[in-house]
Amino acid sequence: MAGWIDRWRDATVAIGRIHHAEIINPNGRVVKKKLFIVVGTGVIFGLQHDPTHTPWLVTAKHVFQDSQDRWAPSRLHLRFSWFDEKRVDRYFGVGIALKHRDKHYWLSHPNSRVDLACVPLSLTKKQTGRGELPKIRFGDFGTAEEIYEGAPLMLLGYPDAVGPDLSAKALVRQGIVSWVSPTKPESTVFWIDGHVFPGNSGGPVFKLPAGIDRHGHFATRGDVSFLGIVTQTRIHQLPLIAGGQEIGITFEKKKVPETLLSQSYTDIGLVEPVFRVKQLLAFAAKARRH
Repeated sequence: MAGWIDRWRDATVAIGRIHHAEIINPNGRVVKKKLFIVVGTGVIFGLQHDPTHTPWLVTAKHVFQDSQDRWAPSRLHLRFSWFDEKRVDRYFGVGIALKHRDKHYWLSHPNSRVDLACVPLSLTKKQTGRGELPKIRFGDFGTAEEIYEGAPLMLLGYPDAVGPDLSAKALVRQGIVSWVSPTKPESTVFWIDGHVFPGNSGGPVFKLPAGIDRHGHFATRGDVSFLGIVTQTRIHQLPLIAGGQEIGITFEKKKVPETLLSQSYTDIGLVEPVFRVKQLLAFAAKARRH
């Protein structure tokens, strides 16, 4: 059944890599399989005044390159929403090249501190199953006026863990804006409380028309507005405790034990605002002309 969110989901894709895994069946037999493993989410846009109508994939820059994790793949794969029901051990998406030797095909935001990047997509109907890829329209872009604390949000993203049925489907979650810069809301990362999980990186955040506006008035009119791209989920490292004491582990030839830490997700996410996405796409359009 089609709904209003389908247009947004169709423009939101899973970005992943191919992983060769050994699966142990209930009978104990080890089977080697290929799996599509999600590394992030991306959103498809078009460039203004582009006669070629080339679709561009926007995501968090660290999905393409992360020096801290020594992550710089030369190739990744995309799965589209209309293939959600295909198992990730049978359908591996469409491969896209990110670099060849020292040449990068993707562009990062001109401000190196902004965690955004984009890459043009040159895919055939045979690869995607569609004659034209769906895109988020520039008319869907929200404004800084719509990014205020308490604003109701929806966000889309693909979980990084494969589900029990070995399928990858974009999850729809809701939340609110938790913090906005009081002086530069249009160009500063804002915080959201919205059950953000690994795999959300690069996913879209959009505002629903209903609810209370920034002035406290009840608002029911308007359209869904694109507000930004998720770039990070906040994680706390918490020690494991038993009997009131932290659990430690001692390695061979090491006298001082190390405390065992468990990752705790706070559900708080960081979002690059729509203004930054506009800057990135304008930068891509300029680079395209030259």
